[in-house]
Amino acid sequence: MFDVKEAGKLLAELPEDKPFKAIEEITAWLDSVKDATGFNPGVRAEIIMLLDETGQPLYAGLLQLYLGEPHLHDFRGRHLWQGLHGFVKTLAEAYAVCVREYRQAKKISIEHRELMPVICVRLLRATAEQIKLKLMGYVDIEQSVWAQLCDCYNFAEAAQIAETMVFAYPKHVIHVSPQRELARALMLYESSPGSLAPDQIEVCFRIAGRMCSFFDFSNTPDPNCAYCFDLAEPGPPRRADGNLQPKPSKRFFGACKAVPKIADIIAQHEQGLIRQEQRFGSEFTPAGKLTVLKHLQLYWGKDQPRRHQQRRGINSAIDVVHSFRMISRLVTRMDIDNAQNISEKDAATLKERSAITLAADIGELDYTTESWTVTDLSVDGIGGTIPNTGGNWVKIGDLCGIKAANSPVWWVGVIRRLHANPAGKVHVGIEMLARKPLSVWLRILGKGTERISDWETSSGSFDYDYLPAILLPDASNSYANATMLMESGSYVADALYEVMLGEKSREIKLTDLLAEGEDYEQISFQWLNAAH
Repeated sequence: MFDVKEAGKLLAELPEDKPFKAIEEITAWLDSVKDATGFNPGVRAEIIMLLDETGQPLYAGLLQLYLGEPHLHDFRGRHLWQGLHGFVKTLAEAYAVCVREYRQAKKISIEHRELMPVICVRLLRATAEQIKLKLMGYVDIEQSVWAQLCDCYNFAEAAQIAETMVFAYPKHVIHVSPQRELARALMLYESSPGSLAPDQIEVCFRIAGRMCSFFDFSNTPDPNCAYCFDLAEPGPPRRADGNLQPKPSKRFFGACKAVPKIADIIAQHEQGLIRQEQRFGSEFTPAGKLTVLKHLQLYWGKDQPRRHQQRRGINSAIDVVHSFRMISRLVTRMDIDNAQNISEKDAATLKERSAITLAADIGELDYTTESWTVTDLSVDGIGGTIPNTGGNWVKIGDLCGIKAANSPVWWVGVIRRLHANPAGKVHVGIEMLARKPLSVWLRILGKGTERISDWETSSGSFDYDYLPAILLPDASNSYANATMLMESGSYVADALYEVMLGEKSREIKLTDLLAEGEDYEQISFQWLNAAH
């Protein structure tokens, strides 16, 4: 590893079929190279860059593997996370050695000097990756990470390379600078990542990378800069409110100018103009990327949402279940046996297809619950802790059914926030979607003017299809302006359904996809007729 060519030969022998072992070996080499004495600073920098470039595709593949199973208490997931974090942490430390040696060098070659903007970008990128992984694990970011950002950017400004545009890695097509890399990391932190799932945090980071040319960055307060960061006092950024006193070490930043661009991309998605568009990663669904874009549109503007509701401390237990199908079985539901406008054949078929037991059979359901502790309540939310023995399924955006002790009524909520403290205890924030949800069946009628009833008339027979749904009343507990939960993949704009409401039924038209989770979609709809 004292020679670039010899280092290349060693790297060529890495096990291609064992990416985790390979990245562990690269991490160990980085650790060794950064601490070894007797290195020419320019050669050390070149070898570290070679190790970095070899490790990047391994890191990307392992990160995608982690995002597929990012469960908080899952051993394999934690093992993956630790390997990924170890790589980027050691990588940042290695690049920090390069910066320190450059500062201390009495004589610097032209080649070494030309490498410094790229080294700064990569150091900031590796530090941002640490921040991203910490956010994905919902753990606090150490002060040393913020100090690393500050130290690198202070050097970049002193060396007058903070705005120097470079390609971070070979084959990259987007120019970046140390300033843009810093702004990207800071905007990720200020994008309310605690309310995003790990894969959504990754999409958010990629969007920030594409949008950082629209970010504002200033040495003085600016109307477009909602946040500030102090290079002399390392720590998280904070809001740049009117009480903040400017000083030379403070930098102000914001993403207001990126919001119109995000709005354009959202419009293109919704109009179906870029269904095949690969921007921000082909491994993420268009609907998933759209969800993150709408989130950033909300949090990158000048008026970010804030929590205003008063929270009341409490200590009690709740029963929790998860998955759309299970919750559909447990919440109050309309009994198909009482439906008047459904044939015996359809009712029998529906029961057979559904695999969802009717309300009358709830006592016979085979299901288990987890007991979580509630620590605080607000009008629309619950705060609590997850036991170490449970919650392996928990991710931001997951649907959950909640029942207070000794109550027969199930509520519907969604996991909105997670935070793991140093002792490993996981705190959870749940948004209440409905305290009076109603589980119903939908009979498919068609789309627009293509009504299934017309097909039935023309063909003489037709087997209706039925879908389960959960009606969510509005804030006044009225179903007049209700929204609805359906299984993932159910939403089709303008689709027509008949809601089976016991002895009555009403027709509806789906109007918008409001949100999505791993196994559900929240959808707005319009009532088309009076109950009959």
